[in-house]
Amino acid sequence: MNIRILGVICYVTAILYLTNHFFHVLWIENLFSLLGAVLLANAIFLISPINRFVVSILIIVGSIIFYLENVHFITVLHGFGENINLLSLFILIPLIGTFMSTVGYLSTIKEKVQLKEKQGGKHPYRLSYLLVTFTGTLLNFGAMAIVKKIADESFSSFQEKKLTLHILRGFGFCVLWSPYFVNVGLVLVLLDVSWFSIGGYGFVLAMVYAVISIIMLPAIQFADDPILVEDENKRSLDSDNNPSLLPVLSFSGVLLALSFLLEYFVEINMLTVVSILALILPVIWAIGSKVLRTYLNDVSVQVQASFFKLKNELAIFISAGYFGVAVSYTNMGEIISTFLLNISFGFVYLFTIFIIMIAVLLAQIGIHPIIIVIGIGGSLSPETFGITSEYLALTLLLAWTTATQLSPFSGQVLMASKLMNTSTPKIAKANAPFVLIIFVVLSCLLYSFHAFGWV
Repeated sequence: MNIRILGVICYVTAILYLTNHFFHVLWIENLFSLLGAVLLANAIFLISPINRFVVSILIIVGSIIFYLENVHFITVLHGFGENINLLSLFILIPLIGTFMSTVGYLSTIKEKVQLKEKQGGKHPYRLSYLLVTFTGTLLNFGAMAIVKKIADESFSSFQEKKLTLHILRGFGFCVLWSPYFVNVGLVLVLLDVSWFSIGGYGFVLAMVYAVISIIMLPAIQFADDPILVEDENKRSLDSDNNPSLLPVLSFSGVLLALSFLLEYFVEINMLTVVSILALILPVIWAIGSKVLRTYLNDVSVQVQASFFKLKNELAIFISAGYFGVAVSYTNMGEIISTFLLNISFGFVYLFTIFIIMIAVLLAQIGIHPIIIVIGIGGSLSPETFGITSEYLALTLLLAWTTATQLSPFSGQVLMASKLMNTSTPKIAKANAPFVLIIFVVLSCLLYSFHAFGWV
């Protein structure tokens, strides 16, 4: 099927899911589930061999379970639509980045950084880290490429690989708490918890994570990473041109405020809230900024290219959802719970580190964290281990963050590999000491939340 048509189908599928979330019409659920199956069938031929192998295993095993359990065909079909709620984030959140580019907000940020550099603020690593934690909160993976481009066009001297790895770590800051990230949305839905019950603790973990990143910055070493010399073209910005960040901050502030307010006061989960805002708020803001026509043209281009950009996420998330529905018809949850309870001897801290270690080890062989989180989070009963759903949610967030910072197959490591032209195993090796430290420190900090009875 034509790539552009598949891109349109991606957005139609996400919008149908949001519509069904409010009206609960069976034919709509049937339709977006069927479209999910169509997207999966087309994506599986375009992804890497290892991802194709994992996806195929999930579909085959899931189908066998459905057959053995004599599950109704409509339920099987709905398995392909199980994770469309998560994919709606991947599909719709980029609209925020498109708007910020259209209206010139990203250019404003770049010009502000260039001005600071010209005035003597030579802090490329610190500024890049701050930029990725700010933009990454809203823009997800796209933030890494944006910040790297700003660095290339703004900073007078830096080590490219060192800076890119620092950006990668900065991205991990967002993964622990941002409501615009799919892993946060996943645990909220999977464990039926509110963002307000875990967001603050996630942010504390992220702040400690950031401190460790800063402390370990000097230890980043690559064999071939010369200091890039100053390019005079980067210094050509007119010193009288001092762009205001107020429009950028206003849009970001309204977006965040509406996300939190709607999740708090309205009976809608955060995942749905941010998807709706990503769809509607840029349009409203574009009308006010008088760039609606340009924005819609940019959206059209993005929609047509979206399937190819999201093919890996589409294949993995849809197949994981299908497998997760199938597993719910078995006693696998009881088996996993008993196994983890036995190997942790009933100690919550041992349970915590085992969950993280399982995620990290499976990620090393290409098993995406979503499969691990769905498998564990959807199977375990927190009460069995003497913990709350909120604690399990935070454990899964920490497991996801740790695994994706170290796995050669994770999206952010693959992005960093492309940006610094370095193999993913080398990046994972360079990041291993950092991951080991955050594993030890953050798991202890997370357990302290439980020990003090806070979560």
